[in-house]
Amino acid sequence: MRAKTILSKITLISLLLFIVSGCAQNAYFHGTRIEPSQPAAEIDLPDHNGNIVRLSEMRGKLVLIFFGFTNCVDECPLTMAHLKLALEMLEDKAQDVQVLLVSTDPVRDTPQALQDFLGKFNPAFLGIPGTVDELTEVWSNYGIEVMDGGETHSSFTYVVDKGGNLRLKIDSESLPEDIASDLRILLAE
Repeated sequence: MRAKTILSKITLISLLLFIVSGCAQNAYFHGTRIEPSQPAAEIDLPDHNGNIVRLSEMRGKLVLIFFGFTNCVDECPLTMAHLKLALEMLEDKAQDVQVLLVSTDPVRDTPQALQDFLGKFNPAFLGIPGTVDELTEVWSNYGIEVMDGGETHSSFTYVVDKGGNLRLKIDSESLPEDIASDLRILLAE
């Protein structure tokens, strides 16, 4: 009888651990997982400083890619502010994260406009200007539909892991602490 009770308890504990581990795995990230993860499309364009940015050369870092524009008055500054705060929460680990703002308004987003805009948040954030043709290819590769002269764009940030794979989409209203939590998990991989 006693052996049967112990066996029942072990079975119950095993079942609970299995259920809890499955639930924890599903709730692992605050952002939306991209499943299956897939290689991020190459970005090979000059940044607002005139330096060539190649996503493939950023392996070993997390790269956060947001598509927006400098004259935006709501989502873009909110997203940049939240990313700024999330990186501050990472402290020294923030050096292993690069933020890219890919312009959706190539007419008005000059290198200087991008530098001025991003400088309000973090001077290490990189703006990607370009011609309509150059940027259209990047937008298309990431499934971004740009309309209304750039004023209709994505409402999320892609997270590319250290291996160059798309792993998460972070909503523009995500809290900085949730973003930081997701980034810590990916940085530990």
